[in-house]
Formats: sequence, structure tokens, C-alpha cells
Amino acid sequence: MTRKAIRGWFIGGVAYFAVLVAIGLLISACDHTDKRLLFGTFKDLIPLLIAIPVVWLGYCFQRRAAFLQQLRSLWSKLVDAVQTALQYTECDEPSQQEYAYALLKLRIAIDEVRGLFKNLHETGTKDELYPFEPLKDIYGLISDLGCATRFNRQKAEGVRRKTFALWKDARRELLKEFDREEPTFSHSHWADLSQSGVYNTHGIPKRPT
Repeated sequence: MTRKAIRGWFIGGVAYFAVLVAIGLLISACDHTDKRLLFGTFKDLIPLLIAIPVVWLGYCFQRRAAFLQQLRSLWSKLVDAVQTALQYTECDEPSQQEYAYALLKLRIAIDEVRGLFKNLHETGTKDELYPFEPLKDIYGLISDLGCATRFNRQKAEGVRRKTFALWKDARRELLKEFDREEPTFSHSHWADLSQSGVYNTHGIPKRPT
């Protein structure tokens, strides 16, 4: 279950309980019958009225947990495929085997995405759109680069820059699906100058993030 979906169901659950409380207060205020039979009946139904959304929300959170586990697995495969593609552009004259391996990794990653995310506007028609188009474009760049004598080192440098740019854009959107938080204890000399000591002591250059 995506982050958007679980948020929607959670908000819906909170709204449901708020309405339930409001109805209970309204019945209590308006019930002037003998022995307050109407309000008593409502109270008897409360366990059932609460149990149904609680069970459903529990199911939603289980689906969310399973989705996140699958998403982390997909993330590892995407990173592996893209880094393999980037490494391929570093070669001087890659072999047919290296070329086929890089393309295989990308093809697997592209189809793994289909297993976790629906296509955009998926209705069974031909108008469906792949959800992370830059991955297919990276495949096209590597495929056009070729191998052996077809491989052009100068062209490969341009492909590497384009591949990283495409991955950076796709990665930014994909990471929005994760439940992430800033670390409690981090090490960034850009955020905390006091953590620059090791760089200054050993003359290590500070590279921009």
C-alpha cells in the first residue's frame, strides 16, 4: 500500500471516530425516552462500530509494512542496475559480455518496477504510461552506446552524465514512497562545522554534496 493510500485510510479512520463521538453526544443529548433506550442501544453497538474500522486499519498497516519491504528490495535492485550502467560508461573498450550484463540488469530493474507499481492511467487500454520513465531512457542510452569497437569513450562520458541526471530525478520521486526520517546522530561537516576535525587533521578535501 502506497504512502498516499495509507494516509488516506488513516485520515478516514480518524474522521470516522470523530463522527462516531459526535453521533454519540447528539443521541445522548436528544434521548429523552424512558431508561434512555436509544442511547443504551447505541452504547451496545459501540464495540462493533469500533471493531470494524480497527480491523480494517490493522489490515492497511500490514499491507503498508509488506509494501515497504518489497520497496526496499526493489530499491536495492534499482541501485545495482544503475550503478552497473554507470560503471559500464567508465570502461575503455567493454566486451559484448559486459554490455549484455549491463543491459540485463536494467531490463530486470525496469520489469521489477512493474511488479510493484501500476502503470499510470492503467485501465487495460494502450494509453498506460510507465511510472518511472527515466529508467527506460537509461536503458536506451546504454543500448545506443554499444560495445567493443562501437564503444566511443567521449560519447560514454556524456552518457554517464545523462544517466546520473536521469537516475537522480527518478530517485527523488521514488524515495518519497519511503517512510524516512533524519538520523538522530549524523556526521555532516556542512551541517555541523565541529565535525570538520578529521578533514582538517588529515587534509581531506570537503567535497560538495
